[in-house]
Formats: sequence, structure tokens, C-alpha cells
Amino acid sequence: MLKQRKGNLIDMAEAGDFNVIVQGCNCHCAMGSGIAKEIRARYPEAYYADTKTVPGDYNKLGTFSIMLGKQFNIVNAYTQYNTAKYVGDDVFEYGAFELILKKLAHQRYTGGARFGFPKIGQGLAGGNPEIIMEMLQDFATKVSVHGSTVTVVEFKLK
Repeated sequence: MLKQRKGNLIDMAEAGDFNVIVQGCNCHCAMGSGIAKEIRARYPEAYYADTKTVPGDYNKLGTFSIMLGKQFNIVNAYTQYNTAKYVGDDVFEYGAFELILKKLAHQRYTGGARFGFPKIGQGLAGGNPEIIMEMLQDFATKVSVHGSTVTVVEFKLK
């Protein structure tokens, strides 16, 4: 049920492929690297939604803020407290991500939602791809019952 594609997640959402983008964020309201940096530059409203939360609040883990857009929504999912300090440093909070996916599965827009994820947690957070992809597969199975789809987009320059 989980789809995988290569390209630019934001460009694909702008083309109508997704109506919900879910990106992983740390708890410090920075959005200064990775896909978050591109989202902040192209959709400052998503950054604004992030800044309406308390910077550095550990209790944000497992929650999210949302930019409600005209074409698509952007979900800032608080999946890690910090970014990894070195290659191999896994700071991804699997329990927080699981809780976020459970919450998203019960949101009002799940009926027919077209979710687009980057390779969430597998870059700057240093998360385990096998575990994360299994969690996304489970999420895709759950939301498919309501007509929703889930696609993971691996970034690729044109």
C-alpha cells in the first residue's frame, strides 16, 4: 500500500499529487536544514505555524502544527528533540512518530487524503530506515481503508 517515488515532494504537491505533506521537525522552531529549510522558504506560513509553538519544549514530541493551505496542508511533525550531531547519531523519536501517525489517521481529512512524506527521520535525525518504513507501511494500510494514499518521496534533483 505504501508508494515510493523520486523527485521533489513540494513540487509534486504543487502539481496536485498530494494534499497533505508531513515533514519531521525538531522542537526548536528552526526549520533551517533539509526539506524544512525549503518549506520555510517557499511556505513561510508553515514556519509561522511552527513558531506558534514553544521553542525547545520537549513536550512537543508526538504532536504537530499545521499550515492549512489552498492546495495542500503542511504538517510539522515533532519527531525529534534535536538534530543528530554526527553521522550514525539516531535522535529520531520512534514513539513520538508512532503517536503522530495515530493522530493523523484520525484527522478529518483522512478520507481521500493523499499524504506525501519525505524520507522522514532518515536524514538529519539519523533514524533507522527499516523501522520508519515499516511504521509508514502500517499507517498506509490503516488510512487506505478510508480511501487515503501514502507516498514516500526520495529527494532527487531534476
